[in-house]
Amino acid sequence: MYFVINKRLALILALGIFITAICTSLTFYSLPVQTETAQLKLPIIMYHGLSEKESRQNEYMIDPEYFEHDLKYLSENGYHTIFISELADYFYKGSPLPENPVIITFDDGYLNNYTYAYPLLKKYNAKAVISPIGLSADDAENEEYRSPLWSQCTWEQLKEMADSGLVEIQNHTYNLHKLSGNLKGAAAKSGESYEDYKERLSKDIMTANNRIKDEIGNKPCTFVYPFGAKSEHTEEIIRSLGFKAILDCENKMNYISDKEDLFELHRFLRPNDMDSDEFFAEIMNK
Repeated sequence: MYFVINKRLALILALGIFITAICTSLTFYSLPVQTETAQLKLPIIMYHGLSEKESRQNEYMIDPEYFEHDLKYLSENGYHTIFISELADYFYKGSPLPENPVIITFDDGYLNNYTYAYPLLKKYNAKAVISPIGLSADDAENEEYRSPLWSQCTWEQLKEMADSGLVEIQNHTYNLHKLSGNLKGAAAKSGESYEDYKERLSKDIMTANNRIKDEIGNKPCTFVYPFGAKSEHTEEIIRSLGFKAILDCENKMNYISDKEDLFELHRFLRPNDMDSDEFFAEIMNK
């Protein structure tokens, strides 16, 4: 009887040691997570296009080498790229985030995002948010001559990137990416009534949402202001359409305390005249 009891105790002890070892192993190999919804410091980086041609590089079109150096810097310095949907889930559902999160965004959906940025995302296993102009993605399907210098991604290319698990597609309007006459992005026209503005903005945004849902398979949770342009009632209208976050174009660090702060997310525009060490040192100290 004594031998049987000792044998059982030995088995129980061995099982306990095995479970402890498994738990320790899982903890060691998992990313560190932030689970407390305390104030979150979150840098969001705004890119537009990438071009190898120096003559085409400017404020919104940067050398792909800069983008690769940025990804390398983030990886080597303990930052973890996340989607905006993951940020929303953190504040709406309490889902965990990795430590030192950062969000990479590309506005407009240029073909060079697919040509240059996507291979680098795969190389560094990094995530990015691309917000295409809906009408431009539709028109790209019928474009006879296409170039990374000016063309937009097709829906097929956007879906390929989204299906990889490295790219998230969000809403940048269907056909409001304009600066002409009385039109300035998602802002109200001069003299436009609230009712007319709400109907016009809502129709355009939901057209983009539906195209993204049809072509990509997901419903966007975030709206991205074209040019950062907005009016008094823009946020109110966007909220009423079910969005959980809004991206603007202000060069500021985000300090997020609760989900209300998600409707005013700022982004640092990545310049083409600064190396990665200098750029990130500057913005991380803000």
